[in-house]
Amino acid sequence: MFIDAPPAAISGSSRVPPMLVQGDAKRRRRGAAQALFAPGTPTAAALDPVTNLPNRQRFINDYATTSAAQGDLCMVTVADAQHFNGILRALGHEYADDFVRAAANRIRANIPDTITLYHVSVLSIAFVLPREGEEIAAGLARCFSEPLDCAGIPIHTAAGIGLAAFSEDVPATLRAALTAAQDSRRWEHGWSRYNLQTDRAHLRGFMLLTDLPAALAAQDQLELAYQPKLDLRSGACCGAEALLRWHHPRFGAVSPGEFIPLVESTALIAPLTEWVLHRATAQAARWAALDQPLNMAVNISPVLLRDAGFVEGIIGEQRRCGLDPARLELEFTEGMLTPNDPRTLGAIRTLRDAGMQVALDDFGTGFSNFSYLAYLPATILKIDQSFMRSLQAPASALLVRSIIQLAHELDYRVVAEGIEDEAVLTMLRGWGCDEGQGYHISRPLFAEPFEQWRHAAAAPRV
Repeated sequence: MFIDAPPAAISGSSRVPPMLVQGDAKRRRRGAAQALFAPGTPTAAALDPVTNLPNRQRFINDYATTSAAQGDLCMVTVADAQHFNGILRALGHEYADDFVRAAANRIRANIPDTITLYHVSVLSIAFVLPREGEEIAAGLARCFSEPLDCAGIPIHTAAGIGLAAFSEDVPATLRAALTAAQDSRRWEHGWSRYNLQTDRAHLRGFMLLTDLPAALAAQDQLELAYQPKLDLRSGACCGAEALLRWHHPRFGAVSPGEFIPLVESTALIAPLTEWVLHRATAQAARWAALDQPLNMAVNISPVLLRDAGFVEGIIGEQRRCGLDPARLELEFTEGMLTPNDPRTLGAIRTLRDAGMQVALDDFGTGFSNFSYLAYLPATILKIDQSFMRSLQAPASALLVRSIIQLAHELDYRVVAEGIEDEAVLTMLRGWGCDEGQGYHISRPLFAEPFEQWRHAAAAPRV
């Protein structure tokens, strides 16, 4: 939480609860706001009502005809949205306003008096520096490491501090400085200068998210490729993993490694997963109808397990296309699962009761919790490909052998990802690994080339 004081200090008898603050306290707040900006300058319409600082429109007007080409615009975002919403929920609007005013006061105290502050958005204070502002930005980052005092309550802030070279396009300069301030939270020194490359990447990500609904409705943008999986005992193709490909009309081929993480943080992950499930199960059913049954693995974001309707939709899709449920393998990234969540466990049990297979994907990344392997109702464990790259090292070999042995004792089927040479394939086969996939076996293939590869791989070798 963001508040150092215990709950009793906020709502107990020693302090008036935030919702009851009246009279003198309100007058005190108005006085604090008025103190931030000297009287007799902008009209009320050009002032922010919380801080009494000139607002964004005033900033644009002031610099629309002023040359500041040699200076920097500094933007301070006093908190991120989640942080600020926590303050708002815990203490109410008036204390949230106090927080913003306290942040503006701290900025005022740490920059020259001759510089004018502008309150350009709810959480953003901006000002123009006559020279490059690295030293001032670094000083602000240091001063914001200490909590702000809001009517006696110390509140930590996650301030972002960004610099952008001033240009004639004032709104564009504001956006550049805001971008730098948001990026600054990733850096230890607490401030950042605008970077065109990272901004372009962010803009591209935003455009991808914006374009995805149209791609889902189109017939020629999204397509599934299938990476073969081998039974390492027999050498036969026993399954495939469905992998999404996006042929973007403007950007060309977009890697799933670029757009899937973006989509997972939005509500678009549900319709995208439904799109993949519909086509993957239909393809598996077509192969089964041709007497070429294969297990079909589909990646599912664990966040979707919280939606009972989504889980029922998976079962409905499998039944609609007539696929044997045991042929459908649902893969969940091991590091993203919350196995202690009753909804997660209940959803996985529902899928298992329906006859489907459940796989723990990318096992071994992050801080793997071996203890929940004993009670999580999964059936397949996929060893992450990072182990395959260093399998010649004794420590990695020992880890992989141990994982295979432990998984087998717990009745898991073990799949190795990322097999890229014959030596690794031979080692895994010798250790009793059940299945494998990787570029040494085959790259992901679209449906028709996959069928051709499978036919060639099954043909007897002379």
